[in-house]
Amino acid sequence: MLYLLLLIVAANYYLNLGLSQVWMPNESFYAEASKNMMETGDFLTPYYNGNVRIEKPPLTYWIVSLGYYLFGINEWGLRFFHATLGLLLGIITFLLSYEQSKNYKVSLLSALILLTSFQFFANARYASPEIPFTFFIALSIYFWLKAYKKNHIPLLLLAFICSTLAILTKGPAGFVIPAGVVFFYLLVSDPKELLKKRYYLLTLLLIPPSFWWHIFEFFSHKKEFLEVFYVENLKRVYAGNDPFYFYFLDTAVSFMPYSFLVFFALLWTFIKKKKELTIFVVWLLLVFLIFSFIKSKIPVYVLPAYPAMAILTANFVLSSDWKSIIKYSSTFITLLISSAILLTTFYFQLETAYAVLALLPLPFLLRNYAIAPLVAGIAFLIFANTGLLHYLESFRHYKEVGNFIKNLDPSNTLKTYQVGYFHHNLPFYADRTIIRDRYPEKPSIVIFKIGSFEGCKPTKLWKLYTSSESRFITFLLDTKRGKRLEEFGVCLYN
Repeated sequence: MLYLLLLIVAANYYLNLGLSQVWMPNESFYAEASKNMMETGDFLTPYYNGNVRIEKPPLTYWIVSLGYYLFGINEWGLRFFHATLGLLLGIITFLLSYEQSKNYKVSLLSALILLTSFQFFANARYASPEIPFTFFIALSIYFWLKAYKKNHIPLLLLAFICSTLAILTKGPAGFVIPAGVVFFYLLVSDPKELLKKRYYLLTLLLIPPSFWWHIFEFFSHKKEFLEVFYVENLKRVYAGNDPFYFYFLDTAVSFMPYSFLVFFALLWTFIKKKKELTIFVVWLLLVFLIFSFIKSKIPVYVLPAYPAMAILTANFVLSSDWKSIIKYSSTFITLLISSAILLTTFYFQLETAYAVLALLPLPFLLRNYAIAPLVAGIAFLIFANTGLLHYLESFRHYKEVGNFIKNLDPSNTLKTYQVGYFHHNLPFYADRTIIRDRYPEKPSIVIFKIGSFEGCKPTKLWKLYTSSESRFITFLLDTKRGKRLEEFGVCLYN
C-alpha cells in the first residue's frame, strides 16, 4: 500500500505544475530575475524589474535558470527542479531514517509524511529558496552521519560541500543549522568526537570561501549589499512582534496531516529514551529554538526541521506504544481533512465529483488508522492541486494583462507604469520593467487601479487581487467574498 501511495504522491508533485501563473509576491522575484539572467548572461547579480536584488544568494536563481534552459521560460520550467528536489528530499529522509532505524516500513512512511506535509508540498511547487535550502541541509547531515559511522573523510568532505551549497542558497544559516545539529548531537552522545581536528580544518578550509558571492556583491554593490544584509540577517533578529511560540502553533496547520502527532512523537521519544532518534530530536529542537528566538517569524523558516519531524512521527505512529493517542489523533485529523474537502467543495461551488476524495480515507480508519491521515492528506493535496487551483486561476489575469501590454508595444519602446498597486509578476509577463511609485510621463503605457489615475481612459479592464497570494487561505476566501479584488485598466498615455 505504501508503494502505491508513494507513486500517487510523486505523480501529484508534477500534476498541474505549470498551471498556476507566477505567484505574488515572492515567486515573482525568482521568475523574473532568473529570466533576466538567461537573457543577459549575468548569472552573478540578480536583477528584478530593473533593480539589483541581492536579498538571497544566487543558487535558487541558477536552479530556476536551468529549468528555463531545459523547458523554456514558462511556469513549468520555473518550478520543475523545485518539485524534483522536493521528491529527492523524500529519498534523503528515507535514507536518514533507515540509517538509524534499519526499518524499511518506518523509513518509507517517513518519506511519505514529509512529502505530504502541506507546507512542504506547497513550497515544492513554488520557486523560492526554501526547498533547495532544506535539501542541502538534510543532505549535509546525511553525509555527516555516514562519515561519522564509517570514519570516512571523503563523506565528511561531501557534508561540508552540501553546507556550502546551502550557504549559496540562503546565507549563513546553511552552515549554522547542520553544524549546530552535529555539535549538539555529539555533545550529548559522543563528546570526544568533537576533539577531532578534521571538523575545524574543514570549516576553515571550506566555509569562508563559500561566502565568495557575498564578498563579490559587497565590492560590486556595497551600499545595497550592506542595507540588504542588515535587513535579511540582523534586523530580523530583533524586529518583529510574533510570540515565541509562533512556530509551535503554526505547525498545527503547516505540518498537516500529522501535525498533532509530531508533538506526541517528540514526547514519546524522550520518555522511551529512543537513542537512535536523538539526532532527529536535536535537529528539530535546534531549528525551532533558533527561529523562535528570532523576532521576525515566517512559517517557512522552520522547513529545514521537517525531515526530522517526519522521521520522529513515522517511528511513533508505527510503534506499539500509546495506541489510544495514535488512534484518536489519527481519527480526528482524518475526519477534519475529509470535512474540509467536503465543505470547500460546496462552499466554492466546485464540481461535486471532488467530494468523493473526502470519502477515500475513511475505510483506513477501520483497517489501518496509522496511515489514515496520510491518505487524507494525499486526497486533500490532489483536491487542492486540481479543483482549487483551477478555481483560483479564474481570478488571476496577470498573463492576459502582460500579453495585452506586449501587443500594445511589441518593440518595448514605451515606458510602462503601474499606479494604485504594484503586481510583482507583471514584469515577468509584460516582459519589461514596470515603473512604480511615480506619476507617469508621456508617452507611456499605464496600468492603473480605477480611480487612481485620470490621465487616460482604459482600453481594457480586469479585476486583479491587491494583496499577497502567499497567504493562501486568506487569498482563497477573499476570492469568494470579493475582497481585495479591484478593477484595473490599461491605457496609452499620450
